[in-house]
Amino acid sequence: MNDLLYKGHFKGLDIAFTYAVTTAAVNEAVVRHDCDPAAAHVLGRAMTGALLAAAVLPEGQRLNACWKYQGALKTIVVDAGQDGTVRALISPEQLGPLDDAHEELYGEIGDLQVIISKEGAIASSGTTPISLHDAVSDLAYHYCISDQIETGMSAMIGFNPDPANPIHLCQGWMIQALPNTDLERFDRIRKQMDTAGFRELLGHESESEGYFEQIAKALIGDELGFEGVQMEACPVPKFECTCSKEKMGAVLRSIPIPDRMTIVKRNEPVGISCQFCNERYEMTIEECIAAWNQKVEG
Repeated sequence: MNDLLYKGHFKGLDIAFTYAVTTAAVNEAVVRHDCDPAAAHVLGRAMTGALLAAAVLPEGQRLNACWKYQGALKTIVVDAGQDGTVRALISPEQLGPLDDAHEELYGEIGDLQVIISKEGAIASSGTTPISLHDAVSDLAYHYCISDQIETGMSAMIGFNPDPANPIHLCQGWMIQALPNTDLERFDRIRKQMDTAGFRELLGHESESEGYFEQIAKALIGDELGFEGVQMEACPVPKFECTCSKEKMGAVLRSIPIPDRMTIVKRNEPVGISCQFCNERYEMTIEECIAAWNQKVEG
C-alpha cells in the first residue's frame, strides 16, 4: 500500500476522523536512525499519531510533539506538518528486548508537550502528564485533557526481515468528537479501536477498493444514525527534514568558548549530525568562526 492520508467525518454521527498509511515515511526514519525493532515500533507509531493530528491543522501549521519518559525509553520527538511532511527522532535508538507496553520501557509518569506553530511562530502549546505506557494513547489523552477534545487513536505497525526495508506496514486512525457529538456513542466507537477485529484489520495490508469502508464499518459497527463517510485526500505523508549546513551555525554557537578555542587550535573540520535525519555536515574552521561571530537577532 502506498502512503496516504485522508480526513473527513462520519455523517450523522458528528465524529471527525483521519486515516493514514505511513509505511514509507516511517521506514525512512527507522533506517536513518538505525532503530532496533522495539525502537522502530515506538517511533513508527508515534510518527503516525502525529501525522493523524497534524492533518486537521489549518494550512501551513505544524505540530511538534515531544514525549519524555522515565524508563529505558527517554525521548520521542515528532515534527509533522499539515502538508504531510514529517521528521522524527527517538532516544535511545536501541531499546533491546523490552515489551513496549511495560513500565520498564516507559517508566511511571512522563510528560508530553505539543506545540502548534506556523512559520516558526508558536500558535499554541500545552504539556500533559502521561502514564498510559503507549505514545499513541498518550497523544490521544493529551487532546482529551489539554484541548478538551474527546479523541481516540489507534496505530499498527508490522515488520519485514530486511534491514534496508524493515517496515512492512504502518497505518492508523484518529477520531475526534465534534461539538454536537453524542459522547456516549463516541466512547462506544472509541472502544472499538481496542477490539481484536479492528486491530486485525488495521494490521492487515490490502489493496482492495473496499478496504477503507471495511475498516470504517468495523469502527462504526451498528450505530444508528450513520449516514456514510465524507472525506478528502490530504498531502501524502513524506519524511522530510528542514536541516541545512547554514542551520548548523546554531549548534556551533552552543559550544562553550573554551571548547571553541580547542577546535581552532586543532585546525580540523568539525562534524555535526542532524538529530532528526542523521545527515552529517562538515564545517571548516572558517565556517565555525563565521558562525561564532554571527549576531543573532532577538
